[in-house]
Amino acid sequence: MPPIGFKLGKPGPVRVDQVTATMKSRFDAALRALSAGIASALAAAGATSSATAAHDPEVVRTVGAGFTGAFRALDLVVASPALLLPIGTRALRGGLASALVAGVCAALAFDLARELVKVVPEALDRVAARLSGGRAAHRSSVEASPRLLSAVAAAAVLTALLAPVWQSEAAAPGGAVTGALLVLLALRLGSAEPEAEPASTAGARPAAPWIPQALLVVGLAASYEPFVLLATLAALGPRAAVALRQARREGARRWERAALVQGALAFALGLTPLALGVGLARRPPEIALAPPTFMLVEAGGAHGPLSFALAEVGTFLSVVCAGGALLALLAARARRTALPLALVVGVGALALRLHVPSGPTRFAPVVLVALLAAFVLGAALLGAVVLAIARARVPFAEASAALVVVLELVLPVRSIDETATRRDARATHASAIWNDVAWGGAPPASVVLVADRGTMRRIASARATGQMRGDLLVVPAYDVQGREGQRALLAEPKLAPLYRDMALGIRPEELSLAQLGAERAVLASFDPRWDRALSRHLVPLGLSARFEPEPRGASERKKALDAFLPSKERLVRVAVARKDAELASATATLLRARAIGMAATGERELLSRALDDLRAFSPDDAVGAALVRRIVTTKGPIDVRDLAP
Repeated sequence: MPPIGFKLGKPGPVRVDQVTATMKSRFDAALRALSAGIASALAAAGATSSATAAHDPEVVRTVGAGFTGAFRALDLVVASPALLLPIGTRALRGGLASALVAGVCAALAFDLARELVKVVPEALDRVAARLSGGRAAHRSSVEASPRLLSAVAAAAVLTALLAPVWQSEAAAPGGAVTGALLVLLALRLGSAEPEAEPASTAGARPAAPWIPQALLVVGLAASYEPFVLLATLAALGPRAAVALRQARREGARRWERAALVQGALAFALGLTPLALGVGLARRPPEIALAPPTFMLVEAGGAHGPLSFALAEVGTFLSVVCAGGALLALLAARARRTALPLALVVGVGALALRLHVPSGPTRFAPVVLVALLAAFVLGAALLGAVVLAIARARVPFAEASAALVVVLELVLPVRSIDETATRRDARATHASAIWNDVAWGGAPPASVVLVADRGTMRRIASARATGQMRGDLLVVPAYDVQGREGQRALLAEPKLAPLYRDMALGIRPEELSLAQLGAERAVLASFDPRWDRALSRHLVPLGLSARFEPEPRGASERKKALDAFLPSKERLVRVAVARKDAELASATATLLRARAIGMAATGERELLSRALDDLRAFSPDDAVGAALVRRIVTTKGPIDVRDLAP
């Protein structure tokens, strides 16, 4: 009997199964594009002209091309095309680049989830056969299930990508989404169907086409971050192990020289961003934030794997992800995709144990991809529930299954709501307000002595986004012999006596600072190792203090503290009330130095005022508590030399 078909424009029959396959492919393509578009759109909506303080290093590296370590220079490469767009600020353009990368991640994750859910029928058949003693399981409406399962895959992927964890990085310049993309590429390569390899000749076995691609991704991961490299190797490991075992079984003795050269070139090409990072280390940056080091495994996370799952995923969805992983690993056809995903989740758990950045505003790349991999595994269980309902021997089973899919689509909507709530909880232009309070009142062409790298990071981010006054001369007091310190000396030769004191490791002389203060306004924070006499030259200004050529009285400092109250209220609104931990910490660092300076003057009333200012941003500050005790237990000048960081 001839195949049933019809003609579409050109002669020749078209099989019904071919038309069905084409329609399924188009439906999957539409869902893939929709997932990518929604993820990118929400991230682009969260990109702002003033980046958050949590992403200061990323802003400096991506927007300002400053050196923050030899790794992650790929962020600069990815963001460069967007930085050329004639729209918004550089911070906004960098955020749009991250949003676009998040869309690509959504497309790759959808393909992985679709690969898992399409083998769910086989897994259910095996479970049903075991439960029924080997009898064939009943199927009703199985033909209608592939579209439902594709919708389930999209829902699972979007639930992860639209959540605050992903969106906080996808809207930030130089966000961690680029590192997550590299691991997703490795997962896609590691879970792909093995190619049919041509017969070898003369004992040579040509390398499979996926191997140079895998080595390119491995090289890029090695240049990005150590944990990203580890996750990439975990994603490619199962397929590489199968390929090696097959090569041994076939008796292959050597690889073709051309294949080896091709793989080596691909790996070397992947390492080029690392060379760019080293080049940035040698190039004089706008402001140096880190010493020349190749390690960039940043710490700062307070979550372990379990606490992170409960806080960012929830108990119900954590159980769904675990159940989906178990179901996918039990199905033979799904294991090729599920095992690399499970290994990546394991690497993410290890990274959380080592306290990589894990929130609430900044997340490591391996944390992002581990979360997404967990939700991709969870799609298997969500798909199994839908398919089990569709196969049930009840009226309207398929309609009931479709309604369950609609219920599952509530999960990404809930993620959007959580993201919007977290964004609304933060002030939109908090960093700009902080910069204005900290340095806006400085006299023209002031010299700013910065005592710590954290404050320098804030200044560098402000300069990269155009929010820092260009007339201020910034001097890193902790590294006057560095490139930025030398540039400042060339701009102001009267810094030489101060540099001499610092280079010799002695306390700055009063005369050195007085001569500099007579030439230019000097803003500085009191160092506990300085002589007490220097503290009487300081008058609070913004978050720092101005060093006057002559000692000043307590009345002038009191007047300056009174003038600071409106600015303090502004900072409390954007940093404390809006729970911006990074800005609160940066503010507390400078106000802590102010309180130490007030203690060195011996003016107890002003010290109490300074401690009140500090307490608003750091309620349980250890230095503040020590100063309170010394106010009560000592008379006369308060010794602060042991309070040096």
